[in-house]
Amino acid sequence: MFMIEKSLFGTTKSGEKVYKFDLISGSSVASILTFGATIQSLIVPSNHGVLDVVMGYSDLSSYEEFDGYLGATVGRNGNRIKNAEFYLDDTLIKLNKNDGDNNLHGGNIGFSHKVWSVKSINVEENSITLSYLSKDGEENFPGNLQVETKFTLNGSSLVIEYFAITDKKTVCNLTNHSYFCLDGAGEPTSHDAFVKIDADRVLEVDEGLIPTGNFINVENTPFDFRDFKQIKTDILSNDKQIEFMHGYDCNFCLNANGKHKEVAWLYSKRSGIELTVKTSNYGLQLYTGYFLTDRVGKGGKTYKQNTSICLETQTYPDAVNNKNFPSSILSPTDKYYVKTEYLFSLKKD
Repeated sequence: MFMIEKSLFGTTKSGEKVYKFDLISGSSVASILTFGATIQSLIVPSNHGVLDVVMGYSDLSSYEEFDGYLGATVGRNGNRIKNAEFYLDDTLIKLNKNDGDNNLHGGNIGFSHKVWSVKSINVEENSITLSYLSKDGEENFPGNLQVETKFTLNGSSLVIEYFAITDKKTVCNLTNHSYFCLDGAGEPTSHDAFVKIDADRVLEVDEGLIPTGNFINVENTPFDFRDFKQIKTDILSNDKQIEFMHGYDCNFCLNANGKHKEVAWLYSKRSGIELTVKTSNYGLQLYTGYFLTDRVGKGGKTYKQNTSICLETQTYPDAVNNKNFPSSILSPTDKYYVKTEYLFSLKKD
């Protein structure tokens, strides 16, 4: 049974109304906000009843106040751009710096903090499509970029599709920044979960978490998740890259290489929930929440550092400054399209 319910979530400080849409499919519910095209809640079955498996807030002011991009659609460019600049053809583009000397997740006020419009609601397929026009020069990016994010819930499968067109060459690299907690949002046991990622290589980074342009083969390193391994196994290992990241905050170069396939799995023995990630993107950022400071989330739960897992599908970080990476440049003659699916299933104890 499909159902979509709409409610007013709040009003921004600038007076814009923000709505919440609950996509309901049986016992699963995905709550989507027009603020940041954000997944505010994702309720799925577990072996012990239903659980909300993503971090989020109960009120709009927290989304406006806190960093962390909880559940948001980030862009124009997900992840980091070195020194907040790059050459587009022969023109140097200088972006806003919001992560030290770098540009992170679109800049000072990226897509995560914009109020998106509702383009369409399809009750038959249980989907909502949100749209946003990023105007030429916004955060110093060139081109009018028209973006759409479509969320579809079918059973315990949440599909996110990203569409974009531009009138000038520009950067476009969109992702969702949900923090998964398969034992329930705010529970401290997330790093007990087992992870598997179909990738033989990760990007090497410097101390600022900027790719050096080199690749690391995962074999015999803390980054080898080709078979299921608990997150906490190597998260404190004596490895220079792990020290830079304060855990995991790195791009896995997916073996699927842009083909829409299953690329990652996350499993909790405690809840019995297994999350399978399918994507048509080239990379996946595994992030274990080091930079997430303590804050109050849904239901009065305190969210703490290093108690969640992000699986962000993306083009490689700083691709605009590395010609040997898959390109993140979108031209007026092209159409941007990426599809990512988060599929939840149960394993019995």
